[in-house]
Amino acid sequence: MFQKTRKKLSYLYATLYFLLFSLFVIVLYFSLIKLMENQQINELEDFYVKQEHDFFEHVNANTKTLNYNPNRNFFYYIYTKDHKFVHGDESYKGLKKQIEKEFGNRNPSEELIQHYEWQEEHFLLLKKPILNDDTIVGYIFVGKSVTSQHHFFQNAKYLLILLTCISTILIGLLSYYMAGKAMIPIQWSFDKQKKFVSDASHELRTPLSIFYSSLEILEIEEAKQLSPFGKELIVDLKDEAEIMKELIEKLLFLARHDQQQASIHKEIISLSTLLNKVSSKFQKIMPPDIQFSTEIQENIELLGDASKIQELLYILLENAIRYTNSGKITLTLLKNQSFVKIIVADSGIGMTEQELPLVFERFYRSDSARQRNGTGLGLAIAKAIVEQHDGKIYATSKVGKGTTFHIEFPI
Repeated sequence: MFQKTRKKLSYLYATLYFLLFSLFVIVLYFSLIKLMENQQINELEDFYVKQEHDFFEHVNANTKTLNYNPNRNFFYYIYTKDHKFVHGDESYKGLKKQIEKEFGNRNPSEELIQHYEWQEEHFLLLKKPILNDDTIVGYIFVGKSVTSQHHFFQNAKYLLILLTCISTILIGLLSYYMAGKAMIPIQWSFDKQKKFVSDASHELRTPLSIFYSSLEILEIEEAKQLSPFGKELIVDLKDEAEIMKELIEKLLFLARHDQQQASIHKEIISLSTLLNKVSSKFQKIMPPDIQFSTEIQENIELLGDASKIQELLYILLENAIRYTNSGKITLTLLKNQSFVKIIVADSGIGMTEQELPLVFERFYRSDSARQRNGTGLGLAIAKAIVEQHDGKIYATSKVGKGTTFHIEFPI
């Protein structure tokens, strides 16, 4: 149980760290990209202001020039409002034609900021109109290569993902170690509590037997001297002693299970026959308002302790009767390739989702269960019996619809 809790805590801490750190990394990554992009746009805006006047210098020239210099940081292309090229400087041969093909037919008044990829190069483009006395006379493309920045952020992205994964693994291992340290005093207290229950049960068993035997002797030898009230009192005391004895036996069973000292006698048993036998008994004691039915596959066998399996069925069926005022109870036995499954379903009061994880806890009783008889140990014993047979038990339930217990024994 503590190992399972330790793993759950480690998984929870690691998952929480992963989510928070991933959120931080995502915000950081896109913030840096946005800051870089704003810086580059400002640079393009400044370059646009510097080159805007070239339109008026070259618009009436007979020869349209396009200068090429591969070492330029910026490039620009100027056009009239009729999309006729006027002048420009470029640092990548052929880029002008590509830009004209992609964006050349757009409205001259349109402003554009665009990331553009061409021949494994990445560019940031800015398109703005050129005005003369508030009249659009042309437009200009200015741009620069952002390939190095693009590769930097790509590599940074992979590095951040790697760092997130590595740090999450380290946090998971650290959480597992710290959870183990935190569990030590809790486990020590829990072990002491279990030992106290075990020792107390052992110590109470003998005086309770003597007490019960004394009542029987008193009832037999002093029968003539006892008043009717005294006889009634002895009967009540014997009933209470029986209840105490049953409770102590259950506690002793759970204590032996915790200490892995429970002895069970496993043999090949006919589970189908056992369930038919138990269902016949319960059919006779079933309240008239409850319809009891079975769906039991024939010839199913199991390596197990017949008395323990019978006790398991008794616990689940009595539990179903206790919490079903009227309706139906179904006992099912089936087998597939990997396990044998027993299902006990009722249409009783059901449980909430919050109650389900606690249903197999010792002495746990829901608010509705407190209004009915029981010690709160039955389902804990049922779980212990299933675990002694290497099986698993779980419950599904809906309030007002009923509860279903599923038991799976591996083949």
